[in-house]
Amino acid sequence: MIGERLKEIRKDRGDTQAAMARKLHVALSTVKSWEGERSSPDHATLVEICRMYDVSADFLLGLTDEDPLFLSHAHPQLSPENQQQMRLFEGYLVYLEQNK
Repeated sequence: MIGERLKEIRKDRGDTQAAMARKLHVALSTVKSWEGERSSPDHATLVEICRMYDVSADFLLGLTDEDPLFLSHAHPQLSPENQQQMRLFEGYLVYLEQNK
C-alpha cells in the first residue's frame, strides 16, 4: 500500500523517482524498491517524506483513504464544515465511478 501511495503522491507533486531520491538523499533503486512494494522507508525517512510532500502519514500508510492535510491546504478558504462536504462529495464521485 505504501508504495502505491508514495508513487501517487510523488507524481501528483511533479517529481520523478530520481528527483525524490535526490531530495531524500537515497539511491534511485531505493525509491524504486519502495514503489515496487519490495521494501519500505524507515521511520525517519517516512517522516521526511510526509513533511516534504505535505501529506499525512495515515494516508501514506493506507490507514485512511482521505488525506486531511491535502484538503485543508488545497482549499484553505473553506470552513471545516465545507471541507467535510467536499470529502463527502468526493466519496460520492468515487462511488459513482466504481459502480459504472
